[in-house]
Amino acid sequence: AIVLSFAGAVALLSACAPATTVVAPVGAAARTVSVAATGTAEATPDAARASVTVETTDPSSAQAAQAAAAEAATRALDELKAAGVDATDIATRAIAVGPVHDYTSEGGQTLTGYRASQTLTVTLRNLATAGATLDAVVKTGGNAVRIDSLEPFVTDPAAAIEKARAQAVDIARDEAEQYAQLLGFTLGDVATVSESTSNSPMPMVAYADAAASEAKAVPTPIEAGMTEVTVTLNVAWFIED
Repeated sequence: AIVLSFAGAVALLSACAPATTVVAPVGAAARTVSVAATGTAEATPDAARASVTVETTDPSSAQAAQAAAAEAATRALDELKAAGVDATDIATRAIAVGPVHDYTSEGGQTLTGYRASQTLTVTLRNLATAGATLDAVVKTGGNAVRIDSLEPFVTDPAAAIEKARAQAVDIARDEAEQYAQLLGFTLGDVATVSESTSNSPMPMVAYADAAASEAKAVPTPIEAGMTEVTVTLNVAWFIED
């Protein structure tokens, strides 16, 4: 909407771009025209974040379940480090130990054992070898290891952000100049600029079953796809006349 204020009255006019606002206050305050514009650019992910869970059970002992989970997690960590994953790219996100029950239709429950789990978040900075690295972790941990998700991302989105920003600036300037022509005023210097940036979320990629047969020693392929970087600018220009 375009909002014009004058002589104590306010008139509201509809426009095609509701994010664009022209404000002309009465008095000493400078008049400005403000435009919101969005630019986008695509980038190819070059790394990925994986969620890896180790889960074990024991029919009679929570301590035994936890010990088994700790052993499997240690093997997984050793395999990740052997594959070249830096320790700073591995973080423990959750540890859980608790009883497991079977529930009856009458609302009763029976203790059937104990479950222990550890969840790691792993940053894989080489997308080309990420599949093989996770395959090795699954093989080492066996049925205790589960790959919950894999999310590709761009490690350095600066170039895409610059491209999206330049596009947003061009769009904002074109819109402001069009309003100046339509409403009969001249654009002056830029008064204010604000920016917000976002990346479109990559879909979570489910990983293969941890119990995959060793007979098929084929590295799991990971397709990077594309991610979209969005920059939204709010730019205000002074109105000279």
